Amino acid sequence: MSSIASVNASLAGAPATPTPAAGVSARPDAGTQATPPATPAKQDAASAASAAIESAQAADRARKQRAAEELQKQIDQAMAQSRTRTSLRFRVEEDIGKIVVSVVDENGKTLMQIPDDTALALARRLAETGSGLVDRQA
Repeated sequence: MSSIASVNASLAGAPATPTPAAGVSARPDAGTQATPPATPAKQDAASAASAAIESAQAADRARKQRAAEELQKQIDQAMAQSRTRTSLRFRVEEDIGKIVVSVVDENGKTLMQIPDDTALALARRLAETGSGLVDRQA
């Protein structure tokens, strides 16, 4: 109850702002510009932000690649000491930026893959469209 009283008290001291009459639009006229044109400083800031995002994405891709390579080294060392006839392979799918793990037999045949080919195809499709699985919008 005290919070309502404090809101009412703060509103009591505020100057009254007129509201438009019925049927009157509060929007600016069609002939006037609602937003000022972008200044060179704003354009420079936008391109700097875009460059920073691209740099962060490239660093993330490089970090994933290094992690996959390090994992592969450790798995290869562990599998060399074991008696199993299978091994694990790690790779980075560049187009979607995901790490793929495959169980491979001694002949190089893939026995199992995570994520599977269907999930990878779905991820590629989502990455291509950027809006979902459908080509058209209503």
